[in-house]
Amino acid sequence: MFWRIAVWLILVATVAGCGSDLDLAPVTGRVTFNGKPVTEGEITFLPDNGPQAAGMIQPDGTFRLTTLSPGDGAVVGRHQVSIRATTVTGGSMAPATFEQEMEWAQQGAKSGGQILIPGTVTWLVPEKYSNPETSELTAEVQSGENSFEFNLP
Repeated sequence: MFWRIAVWLILVATVAGCGSDLDLAPVTGRVTFNGKPVTEGEITFLPDNGPQAAGMIQPDGTFRLTTLSPGDGAVVGRHQVSIRATTVTGGSMAPATFEQEMEWAQQGAKSGGQILIPGTVTWLVPEKYSNPETSELTAEVQSGENSFEFNLP
């Protein structure tokens, strides 16, 4: 969940100040791994020029990209693509110790007296696909509707 929030925060920060005169085209698609749909995760299109687009992978493996507003697509042109698909098992929210609560109070943190205990991360696709520089995945977004199939081996 942390990574999903982080991706959307990065997306918002990336497009802050961008005008609406971008040449965007709708982008949808599907992600599979070993012939089966990837059931969750994020996909990001990083263009040569302009703001990145991102989308959540749905349980059937499909996605729809967003740059500025939901479903508006991606900048027309060449993109490097990354796919991050993980699950986290275990982990929980647990009460902090009294000392931790005191430290947070002194720092002005509003933690509610809870801390995150990290779980175990399992990659649903090889980790190399999570980085656009190592994924070797690219896409050429054209004007008009675009649909991409990413069939990961």
